[in-house]
This record gives sequence, C-alpha cells and structure tokens, in this order.
Amino acid sequence: MGFSFTDNDIKAISEILGAEADKLDDSFSWKLKNEETGQSLVLSLYNGVDLGRNINGPLISIQTKQGYYELHDCMSYVIFEPDEVIFINANDDLVSCLIVGRGSTCSLYSNISRDILSADFASLDPAVLLSAMQLSLTETALP
Repeated sequence: MGFSFTDNDIKAISEILGAEADKLDDSFSWKLKNEETGQSLVLSLYNGVDLGRNINGPLISIQTKQGYYELHDCMSYVIFEPDEVIFINANDDLVSCLIVGRGSTCSLYSNISRDILSADFASLDPAVLLSAMQLSLTETALP
C-alpha cells in the first residue's frame, strides 16, 4: 500500500473546510453546507480500499445534489488557501484531481496532460486554460 491519510492530514483537511470529520473505521466524512447558496455536499475519504488490479489505496468521493464523483488511488493532496483541498492521482503522463471547497464547491479534472501544467498559459488553447491554471498548483505534490 502506498499513500494513506494520517490523523494530521484529516486535521488539516478539517481546518481548511471548516468542518469536523466523522470517523468510521478507516474512513472519514465531512458534511458541508453553504448557507448563502443552499449548496451542500458530503465528502468521504476511505483509506486502504481494494481498487482492483492489485491496487490498494485511498478513494475520495463527493456526493452533491448534482452528482457523485470519485477519485481512485489518491496519491497526494494539496491545501489551497483559503478554502480548498485538491486530491490528486497522477502517472508519468496524466493527472486527475478532485477539488472540494468550504463553500460546498466541487470540481473534477480527469486525464489532464502533465505537459500543460507547466506550459506558457498564453500559448494554450482557451479550452484547457482553466485546467492548466487550476492544476498547476499541484505540481509540487505530483509523484
């Protein structure tokens, strides 16, 4: 087993999200609600999940009124001040991230080429600019 969330990680995530985690065995969940917009979500983090293909690692899920999102084999995360957590899965070529914010925001980026993270933003196609800017924040945490 590779990466696993520690008690210190859970504390850091709880602080940035402004909510305490509920713990059950080796899983944690946070219920977030934005009182201004009425948006809400449930973030769940599971350590040591059998993900198939002999992979055992963290699974991150987010359930909203609009949908359900999962990131398998989370390898790292980045706290992005003032109020977001970026959960990361990457290989040599591609990056996928699930981002959750204190205001019950949620974004998913999947199979993004690592090349665009360090590219000159002015040279990028406008369609990939948002993912390049958002995910460039993860470069220091990538394996």
